[in-house]
Amino acid sequence: MTLAFAVSILLASAAAAPDAHEPMRDTLDHAEDYKHRETNTPEARRAIESYGQCVARREPGEANRLLTMDFRTSRYRTGLRLLAEEVERECARDAIGRRVMRSAGLLFSGAVAEALLETDATPLNARIVRNAAAKVKSYSPTDAAALCIARSMPDHVATLFATAPGSEAEAAAAAPIAQIVPTCARAVGISAKLEISVPALRAMIATASYRLIAQSGDSNA
Repeated sequence: MTLAFAVSILLASAAAAPDAHEPMRDTLDHAEDYKHRETNTPEARRAIESYGQCVARREPGEANRLLTMDFRTSRYRTGLRLLAEEVERECARDAIGRRVMRSAGLLFSGAVAEALLETDATPLNARIVRNAAAKVKSYSPTDAAALCIARSMPDHVATLFATAPGSEAEAAAAAPIAQIVPTCARAVGISAKLEISVPALRAMIATASYRLIAQSGDSNA
């Protein structure tokens, strides 16, 4: 597969999907994540990572505003789409040398969240620990589970984010985190079994971790 796949960020299909973090399947109900499975290949995921880094670099304020919003709202979905459109040409070119690229909404949000977290030189695990007790609102059961994971395993989360998407190192780093998913799911009242792919797990923990730090009032978010 080449990287000439279009990147118009299919947030229109996300708007039609249910809660992006509801525990119904390992897509976390981001319909476009699995309508377009090519976004889960290592090559495509690295391109999405580069795209997210470019977006965070060019529009950090707007990215922060959106990632701290309630992702269930139409304002969030519209804002994410507009953000993607605003920087599409420049960032798609930066990421893959093409003007258009397609990305899944959850993976895109996760990539931007990771990029924003990387702007602070303070180790991520230390920032999560520092803000672990902060009262941060969760917007769905799986979002609450992601917050639980971040608070429970800050070292493992930092290790996961330091790996390249789609790599063997990522799979190894995600394995111990996957083991705590059932525990955190039960802790937040999820009775159904959660089967979450590594890309989706990484993205939902990234967005939750970013919100934990940013909404806690940490000036270094």
